Amino acid sequence: MKSSPVIMLLLALLLHSCAKKAEQKPETLPVDDKAQQIVDRAIEAHGGDLYKQARISFTFRGKRHVVEQSDKAYRYERSFTEDGDKVKDVYENGVFKRTVNSEEVTLTDRQLDRFIEDVNGVSYFAMLPYKLNDAAVIKEFVGEVTVKGKGYDKIKVTFEELGGGHSPDNVFYFWFDQSTGFMEYLGYNKFGNRFRAPYNIRTVNGIRFADNVNYGGGDFSDDDISTYDQHFEAGELKELSRIILEDVVVELIR
Repeated sequence: MKSSPVIMLLLALLLHSCAKKAEQKPETLPVDDKAQQIVDRAIEAHGGDLYKQARISFTFRGKRHVVEQSDKAYRYERSFTEDGDKVKDVYENGVFKRTVNSEEVTLTDRQLDRFIEDVNGVSYFAMLPYKLNDAAVIKEFVGEVTVKGKGYDKIKVTFEELGGGHSPDNVFYFWFDQSTGFMEYLGYNKFGNRFRAPYNIRTVNGIRFADNVNYGGGDFSDDDISTYDQHFEAGELKELSRIILEDVVVELIR
């Protein structure tokens, strides 16, 4: 029995439609235009395209870190001496490798997760606000607030599960100075609620860096971190540590 021309035509149209759908990229989450504009302005104010053209190195708690980042690739490295051995960690485009005295070592899954978290976390904070335009970042404008007499735009940041790193359930808040565009305060819920306030702000070869006072919640540790600007304003947070980037070097390599 021969197929009718009408059926053949409908089948052809159906196959063409399925092929077109297969070619289309998966739907992405809607973009909060207000939040995106604030982040783009901050990135430009902090260094803009220099982030993608530079090799950034610094010492954090005795370990030397090197960060290279572009739109399509990244390489995070740290090196230090432990018990007389020279240790080097490299996390490059999703692949982690540790060498001890130039010999690659085998890691357990637990070690691998912990080392990636350490290297990635330090590099991530050092590269803010540039990292807020990563593909997995979901940005939401919360509103305008006043902290210590200055106006700020507050943005909430969460992460898509696919591509959101080892902790896609993390929640961050960022406060951006309305007059300058600079990112100043940040709060996050990783390993307990934390709030950071910048100091020792400087520009190295065109890129802005700051050290931070790291505050804990005290009696407010169960509060949503979106309220921590109010507790900071009232002097109710307690200092836990200092986040200090020493010997920062920025080399333009592209």
